[in-house]
Amino acid sequence: MPMNGRCSPSGGRKTVLAGLASVTIFVTDQDKAVDFYTNKLGLELRRDDAFGPIRWVEVGVAGGGTSIVLFPQDNPLYQEDLMREFTGLQFVTRDIKATYEDLSARGVPFTQPPMQLPFGWTAVFTDEDKNQFSLLQVDAPE
Repeated sequence: MPMNGRCSPSGGRKTVLAGLASVTIFVTDQDKAVDFYTNKLGLELRRDDAFGPIRWVEVGVAGGGTSIVLFPQDNPLYQEDLMREFTGLQFVTRDIKATYEDLSARGVPFTQPPMQLPFGWTAVFTDEDKNQFSLLQVDAPE
C-alpha cells in the first residue's frame, strides 16, 4: 500500500530478502583471478573450496558484504547457452523454506526448490525473461 507516496517495504508479506549474497564473473584462470583481486585490488579471499570437479572461489571487501564469485569458463557447470540466462545473483534469506513458499504462492517460477549444498541451502527462480536468480540461506533452515 502506498504510504506518503512510498510503498511499504514488506507489503504485509512474509518474504524478506535480507541482502545480495554474491555476483558472479567469469574468468579464464581462477588462480590468476585470485591473485588479481586479492593482491592487486586488496580484496579478501572468502572461500576456496573444491566440490568434486568444481572449485568455488569467492572474494570480497574485508569485513563483509556481497561476495564476487570467480567462476571459471572451463568449469563443468559452464554451458554457454545457460550462461545467457544465469545472472549469478543470489538473494540472501533467513528462512529459505518460508521465502520459497511465499514467492511460489505469488507466482514466482522456481526451477530448483530448496536443496542443501555444502555451504548452505539454495533455490533457483526465474523472471519472465528466463533470467535465473538464487535464494541463499547459509545456515540450516528451521
